[in-house]
Amino acid sequence: MTPEQLPAGFAELEPYLEWALPTETQRNQRRVRSAQADVEAFANAILPRAEDIARLVDATPEPLPPSVENLFLMLLSLAEVAPAIESYGQPTVIDGYDSARFVADETHILRPSR
Repeated sequence: MTPEQLPAGFAELEPYLEWALPTETQRNQRRVRSAQADVEAFANAILPRAEDIARLVDATPEPLPPSVENLFLMLLSLAEVAPAIESYGQPTVIDGYDSARFVADETHILRPSR
């Protein structure tokens, strides 16, 4: 693991770097292809650090360095997995459509800036 993958003070999140995905589509695919236990392990690791991550991202001038961007992307993945934990109890929507049918507009003006 290279030191620039996460900023100092966030080493405990290194096992979850695979959740640092740049697009909504990739984050969604990661969620639906993961076991619920893996989704919950990721959320349980990052949730206690969410405020620290948000403060760091807010305090860092853009463009974000790659290590801070990785944390930001992991925070977006937390938002992606939250319904699987809070509502569905599984990675996919209960009795829902296959999420692959919905293609995110990755260029939309309201897309999070990076």
